[in-house]
Amino acid sequence: MRFLSLAALALVPLPATAQTSAEMEVLPRLIASACFDLVEERHGCETVVLLTSETEPDTADLLIFSDRRANAPHESLAVARNIAFNGPMFGQSPSLAQAENGSLQVIEEQIGIGRFTWTNELTIAYRDGAFVMAGQTYSTYDRIMGGSYSCDTNLLTGDWIASAERPDPDETQDAPIFDVTERGQIAGAHIALSQWNPEQSRPQPCDDVFTAWYEAAPQ
Repeated sequence: MRFLSLAALALVPLPATAQTSAEMEVLPRLIASACFDLVEERHGCETVVLLTSETEPDTADLLIFSDRRANAPHESLAVARNIAFNGPMFGQSPSLAQAENGSLQVIEEQIGIGRFTWTNELTIAYRDGAFVMAGQTYSTYDRIMGGSYSCDTNLLTGDWIASAERPDPDETQDAPIFDVTERGQIAGAHIALSQWNPEQSRPQPCDDVFTAWYEAAPQ
């Protein structure tokens, strides 16, 4: 009788029944997970998970848990349903990152298809014992005519800055045909992570800059 080596056994596919029913239900929904140190007063790092939504097509849920290795009960710290766009194609999947100041970032994007590619960075901070929305940075690029637009908003203070530019399509002049940077302040807000509305609009002045930028494209 011949015996398979350990290396050969590793190549033998396991039957689907090797997974538990709970694993088969949850793991296919997993988009991204990471361990970030988000809460200074807690030991270890917080486990952050993005899952495909069970209720809303093309969206993702965000879950934050305490570190299971800490000398404290393992608990759920925050849940935000349908927080990010999660499309069915490449270039449409959200991701996780940590900002230089330690805040959590959920980055949604649509860079796979279409004339206007876009990204939307949601910044989430831990304040006064809870996770809140701290910032939103939306940016887009015109693949056909060139030019970009961005709006960066500090949701806590209300400070915003919008920038947009359009190059000269005929290259007859050195200066762009549209180049605007505006900044200002709206009312700040303390928005709990669980209460964030993905359809939350950007500051009206940002949208005004976007409209002017869009209309500046040669027809």
